[in-house]
Amino acid sequence: MTNGTAQALSIRDVCIALPDRELIRHLSIDVAPGQVVTVMGASGSGKSSLLAWIGGFLQAPFVATGDVSIGTRRMNDEPPHARRTGILFQDDLLFPHLSVAGNLLFGL
Repeated sequence: MTNGTAQALSIRDVCIALPDRELIRHLSIDVAPGQVVTVMGASGSGKSSLLAWIGGFLQAPFVATGDVSIGTRRMNDEPPHARRTGILFQDDLLFPHLSVAGNLLFGL
């Protein structure tokens, strides 16, 4: 977001691979502000790797090419904290017996 205005996410010609196999091949998609996109596939098909690449924290041995932009700003070379993106995991990573405050304070 810039100045409180939502911006589109654009992914262009993304390829993600491991040394022995290709996971994602030439994926392009635009996600408008407020739009929801679902990424589905079999285990090991590259879903989490795609999200890690968008967030800027995909690590070796994965190799990725392509472009990710938010609005008109290309994010490929931006560090993760500057991308203003996040991942909501499907498995809860909180303690269900603690309050929101309790979960936040647990790590301190």
